[in-house]
Amino acid sequence: MKKIHEIPVTELLKQLIRFPSVSTEERDLVDWLEEQVAATGLLEIERHEDNLIFHLGNGRPWLFMNSHSDVVPPSVRHVGDPFDPIEKGGRIYGRGSTDAKGPVSCMLMALLNLAKSGYKPPGRVSLAVTVCEESAGENNGMFRLRQKIERPDAALIGEPTMLHPCAAQKGLLILKLETEGEAGHAARVTGPNAIYEMAACLEKLRNISFPEENPFIGTTRITPTTIEGGTARNAHPDSCTVHVDIRTIPDVPNDVIIDRFRRELGIAINVFSDRFVSVSTDPEHPIARAAAGVTGNPLFGSPTTSDWVFLADVPTIKIGPGDSSDSHTANESIAVSQLEEGVPAYEQIIRRYFEMISRQE
Repeated sequence: MKKIHEIPVTELLKQLIRFPSVSTEERDLVDWLEEQVAATGLLEIERHEDNLIFHLGNGRPWLFMNSHSDVVPPSVRHVGDPFDPIEKGGRIYGRGSTDAKGPVSCMLMALLNLAKSGYKPPGRVSLAVTVCEESAGENNGMFRLRQKIERPDAALIGEPTMLHPCAAQKGLLILKLETEGEAGHAARVTGPNAIYEMAACLEKLRNISFPEENPFIGTTRITPTTIEGGTARNAHPDSCTVHVDIRTIPDVPNDVIIDRFRRELGIAINVFSDRFVSVSTDPEHPIARAAAGVTGNPLFGSPTTSDWVFLADVPTIKIGPGDSSDSHTANESIAVSQLEEGVPAYEQIIRRYFEMISRQE
């Protein structure tokens, strides 16, 4: 039987798809992956719970790659078994094929290829395959790893970007707006109506904007998404709540947004979630220049979040095979050509990054 570094990247992806690794159920995949890589003898392996880190080299500088082993639950409209991969028409179908077992396969194969070739980086390059990216929360593997490992010098996040290097991504701030009214029978009470109070606030909210613009991800986007008020059809509402989804940019800190909301709306405002900060990387940093130079693709910005938020203090580029529009779809798939381009792309980015760092020294 061939070892993992001897099979095509397409076969590695199919093997990974066969594990139904929905968030919190990744252990079987992780156990298999650890065993397979260990059998090659090419990489050092570190395990923290169900999070794996594969190392090539040691010391500094440290280039850290990360992608995730979990997938979202399959769609009820999926044709056939979502965990039984099918290759047809130049594509591989199956849950996680794009998000993000395709990037995982390419990153791991690139690292194994470099080790097999005898490449010795003037420092260390590592790949962390982590759990619970899709479900986030306290179980998020990258969040937990950052509490255990030192700060890397640069990073690559493996997510589907069609191998275009992403140099910035928007953050997510969710605020909870609350207004109060006077409780009582709708036929009698004439005091403040919490729903009317909220309506007035939403009109003010419509006029709040921030002029700052990031060259990659544009401006801050503010969207009220849910509203709840009142308790009965014949009761005067004494409370109303609205959640506001705010897609942030690094140029406008969260505290600036919150302070302005409180000042201009004049109501109770609580932070529902501020974990997903906006992030960006200097286009002139070696990791950005290496990714753009190798792929020949310009840097761009992404409106979606990823585990990059847990590497916010590290110069990072998000890049990987596959189209993000295929993520989480009923019949998720990835182009074979993207996989075959992804492996050498990662290999060359790693080599070029270390070459640039060495020249700086």
